[in-house]
Amino acid sequence: MIIVSKLADYAVVLAVHLGQMGPAGGAQASTADLSEATRLPSATVAKVLKALNRAGLVTAARGSGGGYRLARAPVEITVAEVIAAIDGPLGMTECAGETDHEACTHTSYCATKPHWARVTLAVQAALGAVTLDDMMAPPFMAPAPRPSVVAPLSLGADAS
Repeated sequence: MIIVSKLADYAVVLAVHLGQMGPAGGAQASTADLSEATRLPSATVAKVLKALNRAGLVTAARGSGGGYRLARAPVEITVAEVIAAIDGPLGMTECAGETDHEACTHTSYCATKPHWARVTLAVQAALGAVTLDDMMAPPFMAPAPRPSVVAPLSLGADAS
């Protein structure tokens, strides 16, 4: 099973919450406010926000009335960026993202490495196609089944 780390999941939750507060440059939220709103421990919220700030995804203002807010509009921040801010570059296997071939002792005879690299790129592209704005939208609802487009068979006067 492929699982995003708990902290990366929390980072997406916090970033989405900040996005729901208004446009980038708008309202700010304190660590305590975000902790209460998301029901995440304050220390965890602080840790995640520091990482998002280092990655340039949120801005921080100190003092009275300070807090955190998104650095860009939610439509401009991808889930891939948020996850990478916490977990680092995505790699489906330990070696899939490696550029240093010396890091893996199996590189010279591993037939699957290039394929894992392709899978990693596909997952990166999928996560890069989803923005915080998308995550703020109502949950996906499956469309209602379409009526059959096959016309019923008609046996008219010509059918003898």
